[in-house]
Amino acid sequence: MTGTREPADEGYLDREGVRLHWLEWTPSGTPELPAFLLLHGLSSNARYWERVARRMTNRRLVALDQRSHGLSDAPSTGYGLDVLAADAGHVIRKLGLDRPVVVGHSWGGTVALEVGATPSELVSGVAVMDGPIASMSERITWEDASRMMQPPLPRYRSFEEAFEASRLMLGEAWGEDLQAFVKAGLRRDGDFWVLTLTAPVRLQILEQLYRFRPEVALAAIDAPLLVGLAGADAGMRAWKEEGARRTQEIRADADIRWYESRHDIPLIRPDEVARDLESLAQRTVKV
Repeated sequence: MTGTREPADEGYLDREGVRLHWLEWTPSGTPELPAFLLLHGLSSNARYWERVARRMTNRRLVALDQRSHGLSDAPSTGYGLDVLAADAGHVIRKLGLDRPVVVGHSWGGTVALEVGATPSELVSGVAVMDGPIASMSERITWEDASRMMQPPLPRYRSFEEAFEASRLMLGEAWGEDLQAFVKAGLRRDGDFWVLTLTAPVRLQILEQLYRFRPEVALAAIDAPLLVGLAGADAGMRAWKEEGARRTQEIRADADIRWYESRHDIPLIRPDEVARDLESLAQRTVKV
């Protein structure tokens, strides 16, 4: 159930001159519906979802390298949420995913909400894993937010140094199975390995995150909704609780799940995430 499950396929799609890279996992038999589209967070890549994919062997799963991440192109501009949602919609249509559940972690959760709120029949369900569900602009000024959310981007002399940084961040959740994920997020820059994401692009994305109004998107989504929240991040707990309260005011039927985890829930609690995504998929069938 949790052994190696390599992607069965991968490829590129072109949207308005930007090449978007994707990975796909497929079951050995007929896949159960719905399929899933998986969206990673900032400074991450499609391989972020490999642990969850190993546990969902009955479903067709597609993970997208969002622009400026992984093997996708990195244009200097064009990071509005409408553009990112259109990227995801393009993948859904071109790969024939047929109203998948769209799942996003962190920044990817914001994109997932935007996809779900688009007036169309694109998705059958939406899941947000520790993405912002309360407006940042109500909590902090942009000047303070931009300083807080922009630490120096890392530079590594070797893959081994990058692995060690991830091991220190993830603690006991680290494993050698994550080495391919770490490598997929890096590019060569002289004598160093650096993130595919650059500081100017990160700033554009962060400003979009800051301006985002989750309550508007939540009210527009007409599909089953799962919101997963990391409970071990004490500094953000009150803000997340406020977001959960507002979410249930807007969507009384939303499934709010708290995980004993830090921010990277799909890496730290993949069994629980796979279980809850499967439950969400079952809810879409009943709608």
